[in-house]
Amino acid sequence: MVIQCASCGAESRIVNPASVSVTCEYCGTISLLVDETWTDSGKESRLSQGFSKLYRGAVCQIGGRNFQVLGRVRYSFGRGFWDEWFVQEDTGERHWITEDDHDFALQQRVDTPASLNNVHALSVGDQLEVSGVVCQISEIGYADCLGIEGELPQNILPNERYVYADGTSLDGQYTVGVEFDETVPTVYWGKWVPAKDIVCHEP
Repeated sequence: MVIQCASCGAESRIVNPASVSVTCEYCGTISLLVDETWTDSGKESRLSQGFSKLYRGAVCQIGGRNFQVLGRVRYSFGRGFWDEWFVQEDTGERHWITEDDHDFALQQRVDTPASLNNVHALSVGDQLEVSGVVCQISEIGYADCLGIEGELPQNILPNERYVYADGTSLDGQYTVGVEFDETVPTVYWGKWVPAKDIVCHEP
């Protein structure tokens, strides 16, 4: 599907029909899907590529599975930043690849545990069962959105802030991320992926 930028009119191609946010690669304007109409959010965003092996538009193979990189969000946690890459598997499933200091995790949204109803329900060191696996919370802090690019499945705008919590399974294989930006916390669950196992190329 091709849409026009709500600001400059340039065309943008959308791969995932469920995307609700697109950043124009020409003028940087963020367009949001509101009541089935693409509207100007009034905000712009431009992100540098940096030194990641991932990039918007790339096709990636991870463990025999194929993904296309559709968008990216960059967050600051005060001492630095991390990137979250929105990807679509060739099966149509949507995932996120979290990249922090060249450590990668392939994650997907899962049901929120009934015991997790707000940020005050967690402390560093607490254990939380997600998808049948026990993990331990290692960090809780504030995330500030520094910018976005490409298409995204949710409305995220620069300078937005939310509380987050990160943790890993007790055996170190899995990772969990919790975002406290909604009435019910959003939980993402996945597995660490060695950088050498991610192979990217042009589509």
